[in-house]
Amino acid sequence: MTEDIQTDIAQFPIRELSARTQVNTVTLRAWERRYGLLKPQRTAKGHRLYSEEDVASIEKILALVARGVPIGKVKPLLGGDLDLVPSNDEAQTWQAAIVKFITAAQSFSSSKVEHLIQEAFSQYPAPICRERLLEPAFSELALATDHGAAFGFAESELMRYVVMRLSAKTAKKKRAVAVTLVAGNQAPLWRMALMAIELTDAELSVQLIYRPFTAAAGIELAGNLGEAYTVFYQDGVWKDKEQKIVTAALQKNERLLMCGTASSLTIKGLPGRVFADVGTCIEGLLALS
Repeated sequence: MTEDIQTDIAQFPIRELSARTQVNTVTLRAWERRYGLLKPQRTAKGHRLYSEEDVASIEKILALVARGVPIGKVKPLLGGDLDLVPSNDEAQTWQAAIVKFITAAQSFSSSKVEHLIQEAFSQYPAPICRERLLEPAFSELALATDHGAAFGFAESELMRYVVMRLSAKTAKKKRAVAVTLVAGNQAPLWRMALMAIELTDAELSVQLIYRPFTAAAGIELAGNLGEAYTVFYQDGVWKDKEQKIVTAALQKNERLLMCGTASSLTIKGLPGRVFADVGTCIEGLLALS
């Protein structure tokens, strides 16, 4: 018996579906098993096969989730007109999850924080987790009067999760575009971690270097990474000497990109090379790939 299913509809494996929709395979499987949102065909050996209809379904799912609809309430809405679906109050939809995350961080419970991170990324695409859960949670933790203890603890747990995810991806087939993320002295490591996950889910090969580098050291590193793109992330402001070093490096190395306020506030005239935040930087890297 052949493994291929005979059909007139073009079909493709889950890896291709993930690459096309930028939803990781773990989330796609969760949507199928836990929520019945996808019903793939199967080969004789049990491998999932998807079609253009599945791509369209995922686009609807993403549109509904972006409006604040919880993933558990998406299924009944898939057959309707998205324009008739009211937008939910984001705070009402996600506030419970944010409170749980903050509470777990403030109790310094590794198991609880790890569970909440894994649960979020298994149910939602990385951009949704970033925008709806982790950005507001870390913003609140940054304001806590605990000298940054809970913030640092949560950031450490997120970094641990991301390193695990990146290691699992590295063991598989390499992607065509390689990106190295380098932390500057004033880099928000949790934002870099989220960038790493989103780029990995988009099938880029990502290396995350989260030991803080000076501008000069980061530029030296970027110059020795061959064909890889390098994103140097720095918030705050550059000193005059640093700004000159960075500007000269951007003109010399076309594969060097800058992210964060330090460059976006001072370096002009380099669209596609200098980005103010994680979201626009990710868009720029995906355009290059």
